[in-house]
Amino acid sequence: MTSILSGLNFVKQSLSAQQFALSVTQRNIANANNPSYTRQDTIFIMDWTQGTNTGMPGISLEANRDRYIDYSISRELQSLGEFNVMYDALRQIDSVVNGISGKDLQQVLSDFFNSFGELSSDPTDIAKREDVLWSANALVTEFHRLYSGMQQVQSSADHSVTDTVNEVNSITEQIASLNKKIKIAHATKSESEFTFRDERQQLLDQLSGLMDISYYTTESGSFTVTTRLGELLVIDDQSYALESAPMTGGSFQGVFLNGVDITASIGSGKLGGLIDVRDNKIANYLSALDDMAAGIIDRVNTQHAAGNDLDGLAGGNFFAPFVEIIPGSNAGAARSISVALTDPRAIAAAAAGAGPGNNENAELLAAISDELLFTSSTETVGQFYSGLIYRIGSDERTAEESSIIQSNVLQQLENQRSAFSGVNMDEEAINIIKYQKAYEASAKYANVLNGLSEEILQILGV
Repeated sequence: MTSILSGLNFVKQSLSAQQFALSVTQRNIANANNPSYTRQDTIFIMDWTQGTNTGMPGISLEANRDRYIDYSISRELQSLGEFNVMYDALRQIDSVVNGISGKDLQQVLSDFFNSFGELSSDPTDIAKREDVLWSANALVTEFHRLYSGMQQVQSSADHSVTDTVNEVNSITEQIASLNKKIKIAHATKSESEFTFRDERQQLLDQLSGLMDISYYTTESGSFTVTTRLGELLVIDDQSYALESAPMTGGSFQGVFLNGVDITASIGSGKLGGLIDVRDNKIANYLSALDDMAAGIIDRVNTQHAAGNDLDGLAGGNFFAPFVEIIPGSNAGAARSISVALTDPRAIAAAAAGAGPGNNENAELLAAISDELLFTSSTETVGQFYSGLIYRIGSDERTAEESSIIQSNVLQQLENQRSAFSGVNMDEEAINIIKYQKAYEASAKYANVLNGLSEEILQILGV
């Protein structure tokens, strides 16, 4: 009789196990279209005295997650976040460079120097002199438009740094909170542990898109998250917030962790892309514009001062002289360039000492466009600007192509993760049949034991 009672107890546990397995299968099916859900498998254990994570003897629950794929996706998300934000910013720079009036800086430059050539054909013609001033002011306007447009994109990237830092902090706080929930759920053998783990992985993917991170799982099941260089962002249920504040000696927002400036160490993710495009790419474009403006101001002023105007007076500065804000730097030249002359008669078209009909200085001013003034005296102003345009276009294409490549790589990894961790409806249908048949078999076994126990009781006359 004792063995029959033991058998009935075994059947009870078996029926409970099959019911549990069926509920897991139903949960998998319900989440078949949830991309963040990880398929759960019921594991049956022969040794029913062994502890399990479900609190039920003989049955354990396992989530199908491949850590290597997760780590790989995290790395690719970091690169994709960087290239996406760079491509977006460089597209804006490209639209600024292309202009809105059908004329870019290259054309306006050509018009400016050509106006001196036109003036040389009749140096006393006031209309041609007014054309020179009009072309000069158009050049100034285009420099200002380009500089302002690029600075707006740069400023937008700077504001986005602060916004992204806030996003990072929100996510790390949530990961720390989930670490705590997972630890409690694990200790109490709650099935919600797996839901919390899926939520945490989704947050980690989001965080990877924002900045370059590293992470690992501790024995308690918590994620420890660090920056690329190992500074702690999350450990157990504690998160460490990033701060955005002006960098020393600059007007842009830096990224600080525990009071230490880590801006330069952020190499990828959306945050890394914003910092790179703000501090390097756009800064270099603006520097090139400044060098170009400063070179034109200096060379045109020097040549203009060497001639005489229509009244026989010595030519002065054509453009307002550039005053260095930072010693040894042309920073701000493109933003501040302006035409010093307002009277067309003051244009020094004649050579020094020559009469008002002389055109020698006008021809020399026109010839500046062909002089090798830039890049260690190897490029004309037109070639220098063409090089800048090529660099902007090349940077944009590189960012676009890199973004496409990263998207494709990431899609392949997502497909691998889906194949490994996603729900396969065919497999779940088979599992339903399998667990139902096992349940029916246990029920039949229970009936057999019940019949035997009744026969024994009748024999005993009970």
